[in-house]
Amino acid sequence: MSQPQTTTPVPSSTLPVPAGEPIWVDLTTSTPQRTRDFYAALFGWEYQISEEFGGYANAQSGGHRAAGISPPPPQGMNGPPSWLIYFDTRDIVADAQHVRTLGGTAFEGPVQIGTEGWAHHVADPDGTIFGLWQDDQHGGFAACQGTGRVVWAEVNTHDSASAVAFYSRLLNADALPLPGADYHQLMHGGVGFAGVSGHAQNWDEVGAGGWMVYFYAEDVDAAARTTETHGGKVLVAPFDMDYGRMAVLADPAGAVFSVMNPQPAGR
Repeated sequence: MSQPQTTTPVPSSTLPVPAGEPIWVDLTTSTPQRTRDFYAALFGWEYQISEEFGGYANAQSGGHRAAGISPPPPQGMNGPPSWLIYFDTRDIVADAQHVRTLGGTAFEGPVQIGTEGWAHHVADPDGTIFGLWQDDQHGGFAACQGTGRVVWAEVNTHDSASAVAFYSRLLNADALPLPGADYHQLMHGGVGFAGVSGHAQNWDEVGAGGWMVYFYAEDVDAAARTTETHGGKVLVAPFDMDYGRMAVLADPAGAVFSVMNPQPAGR
């Protein structure tokens, strides 16, 4: 979805979501057609494929953008497929520098994506990769309210204190600890938008370290069955928790994600 930057991004004053909150997720995979078919079966996604950007597919739910699926770049995959989360920024150049100041890494960029906006891939001090996105005409997934929309995201880490310090400063967020758990909600104005979990050891064996993206599913159990029917795997079977019913799944290429209904089963 990228092309060489041709202009310098000018800081934005209006954004589809509050600055510092998730605005987009995408997945780079070596099997784009099979992957699109899988998520279409799971979430009912339809696609707009842009040959201008190398076959990048904008998935849509209910007529609104939900996520992106991309074939690998010409140089090939740098690792196994994984969902990448992007946080909205008003000034991508300044925030990339802020990442560096806080001990993280900002890779080459930012990259201009036509008239859609600018992207910059970065990593926290633990090496977990995520993205910054300065929007122009793309709009992210802010308008999507359908099945397969992003409803939560959390980073799983072995050093939650460092992660909380990094992300709260970068995203200008408050961090609310949850009682009895090594878990913090990142908040703007008292409303949570992402989490920091210090329980990475619980997820390592299923390859769910780093940022985990949660997609909405009306019926979590049916989503788990559909995943297996269409070549994916159920890594953690559906279960109820205080915040809803969820399951951890993997698509046929191995990209890990979660599905969630904020309402627990039977309530």
